[in-house]
Amino acid sequence: MAEIVSKQPGADGVALALTQAAAGDTAKVGAHRALVVNNGGGASITVTIAVPGKTATGEDMPDNAVTVAAGALMAIPLLPLYADPEANRQAVITYSATTSVTRGVLQL
Repeated sequence: MAEIVSKQPGADGVALALTQAAAGDTAKVGAHRALVVNNGGGASITVTIAVPGKTATGEDMPDNAVTVAAGALMAIPLLPLYADPEANRQAVITYSATTSVTRGVLQL
C-alpha cells in the first residue's frame, strides 16, 4: 500500500501537486483531511473508501463509493470511521479506473 502524503496550507496557501492514482492507495484520516481527486478522463469513475468493521447484525459495513464525473475535481472527506486497523489506521482507497486520474490529500 502507498500512503498519499497530505499537504497542509500555511498562511500563503499550498500548491497541490496531485499525483497519479494507484491501486493500493492509503491516506491518514481525520476531521480536517480530504482526498482531492481530479478525473482528467472522458468518463466518470468511482472512488471507493473502505469502511472497516461490521454492523450490529454482523454484516460488513457499507463502503463509501463516490462518483467523480469526467473532467471534475472533487474533495472527499477522510472521516475517522475509515481508519482500518489492518492498514495502519489509514483509509484504504480504490478507483474504478486510474488512467488520467490524479489525487492528493489536503489537511486543513
